[in-house]
Amino acid sequence: MPEENPVVENFAIVVDWSDAAGVPITHVNQFVAQPGPPTLEGGPDGIYLLLGSIPPPLIPRDTEGQRRAIETLKATGLKVDIHGRFHMSRARLEELIQVLQTTADTYDAAVERMAQDRSETEEG
Repeated sequence: MPEENPVVENFAIVVDWSDAAGVPITHVNQFVAQPGPPTLEGGPDGIYLLLGSIPPPLIPRDTEGQRRAIETLKATGLKVDIHGRFHMSRARLEELIQVLQTTADTYDAAVERMAQDRSETEEG
C-alpha cells in the first residue's frame, strides 16, 4: 500500500533568467512600499511595491522663466511615471532586502577598490 504522506527531500532547482536580456532596462528613482489591506485574520495582505521615475524638470536659464517654472512646479507637483507594481509576501520582502544589501555591499567594495587603485597609481 502506498504511503499517504511521502516525505519529499529538499533539492536544488536551476532557474533560468535568460529572458532578462530581452527586457529593456528602465531607470527608477521613485519607490513606494506599503503593507497590503488587512486580511480576515487582521494582518496585512503582503507588501505592495511600486517603482517609477521622475525626470528632472526643465528649468529655463532666464530669471522670469525660472520663476514661472518653479511656480508651476509648486502648483502642480511632478507626476511619477510608473514602471512596475509588485506584490510579495513578507518573507519575499526579506529576501529582496538581503539581495539589495548584498548588491550595495558589492558596489561599495568595487568603488573602494577603484579609489585605492587610483590612490596607489597617483602615489607610485
